[in-house]
Amino acid sequence: MSGLLFALAFALVAIHGLRSRQLAGKLRRDVRHLAQNVDMLETAEGLAGYGRWCIELDPRRHLWSEEMCHLASLPAGTAPREEILERILPDGLAQIETTLMAHKHDHEAFAIEFEVVDRNGNSRILRARARNLFSPEGVREQVFMVVRDVTGDYSLKRDRDEALERAARAQQQANTDELTGLANRRSAMAFLDRAVVEARKCGDPLSVVVFDIDHFKAVNDGHGHLTGDKVIRTLGEIAARQARELDLVGRVGGEEFIWIMPGCAADVAFRVAERLRWAVEAGTHSASIPSITISAGHAELEPGDASLMLFARADAALYEAKRAGRNRVTKAA
Repeated sequence: MSGLLFALAFALVAIHGLRSRQLAGKLRRDVRHLAQNVDMLETAEGLAGYGRWCIELDPRRHLWSEEMCHLASLPAGTAPREEILERILPDGLAQIETTLMAHKHDHEAFAIEFEVVDRNGNSRILRARARNLFSPEGVREQVFMVVRDVTGDYSLKRDRDEALERAARAQQQANTDELTGLANRRSAMAFLDRAVVEARKCGDPLSVVVFDIDHFKAVNDGHGHLTGDKVIRTLGEIAARQARELDLVGRVGGEEFIWIMPGCAADVAFRVAERLRWAVEAGTHSASIPSITISAGHAELEPGDASLMLFARADAALYEAKRAGRNRVTKAA
């Protein structure tokens, strides 16, 4: 009987040893498989440029993947110790901690953006998608972050904004008279084209005043072209102050200007042109430039008028004012 028990015990030990070896082999295979998966994950992170950063809250400890070293411009294998984090983050951990506190109760993912600085003083902007991990009791235990470098995104946006700004400046320069800062002839006539279309569509009145400086050649001959330019700039400033927000004042050539007034009928255009004439005469009388006067012609949009015809009628009225003695406003026929 004792021999039988011994044999049974031996068999059980053998079976247990076999199972242990089988379990050990399976464990080794699982560990090897897990290691391969970790390697594949880290390779994928490196290719995609994403890093993992885990913050254990109590006790406080930082863990991160190898790609985080690259993102933070640190040597491979650098552990995220507090002194390292204090060095690479310009504001220490404050900028991250502030965001973590603001989202401490969140169960949904949230974003964190922060700046890291390398030993050479070069800064990079990192953006993370973060998620809180809670215990079964609802206590936040960890914050897990997936991090990527968005410095290039900011550079592209800055480049795009600068390109748009350059394009806007170029467009403004193309539409602006260099001497006065008002609309140039091309821009003014394009505005007039649109104003005529809008007036036709809405049935609103539209008036145009064309004006220029009386005896301007005498100003240039007697005082020089620099003074003449100053006179033109001053006239542009006075005219711009008289205009409404929806109006446009432009310089169409030499000392000649146009004032386009949407929604303005002929009687109102005459009054504002007279007001401008008086403002120019009074405003230059005591200024540090030669005193000048202007002549003006005005015309209201009529059936059958195109923009060039409306301009031509106002321009003809201007020359009628000059023939009548200058320093006056004349209505188009």
